[in-house]
Amino acid sequence: MNQKKAIQFITLFVISYVIFNGLYQYILWIYSPAPDAITLFTSVLFCKIFTKFNATPLLFDAAVLISLAGKKLVNINEGCNGIALITTFLSFSIAFKSTLKNYLIFVPIAILSILIINILRLYLLIEIKLNFNTYFDIFHTYLFPAIIYFFTFLLMVFWVKFIKRNSINEV
Repeated sequence: MNQKKAIQFITLFVISYVIFNGLYQYILWIYSPAPDAITLFTSVLFCKIFTKFNATPLLFDAAVLISLAGKKLVNINEGCNGIALITTFLSFSIAFKSTLKNYLIFVPIAILSILIINILRLYLLIEIKLNFNTYFDIFHTYLFPAIIYFFTFLLMVFWVKFIKRNSINEV
């Protein structure tokens, strides 16, 4: 019986993940070669929070340039907006089924948490680029992806615990 549940979980996860990524790829295709709406949103939100930075959409590069006092710093593209993390978490939460009430409570909080941690990641990366440029690639390629994916994994663990706690409370 447990093997059947495991196969069902994996199947639901893979199907959800493929659908969400397919939808996002379609969005990227619609906006191409300009940056997509989610990348624009992330970049504009970043600059509203950290007002010393400016965002300039790069219309033929599918990215948004972040600059400081006219100095070009980094390009934010579709890999920097947190969608991969959100689709991974959403696929997991769909595969690890729960009640509508649990989805309505926990999933928006998780998505908001991922957006916040991603904005902080972008800020820290830019500060590293400004102050410790030689370490930027290590942080960008290895350390921060590991941290943010670990954070998403923790959200998955909390999702399971949240479901268990709520199912005990409802009995």
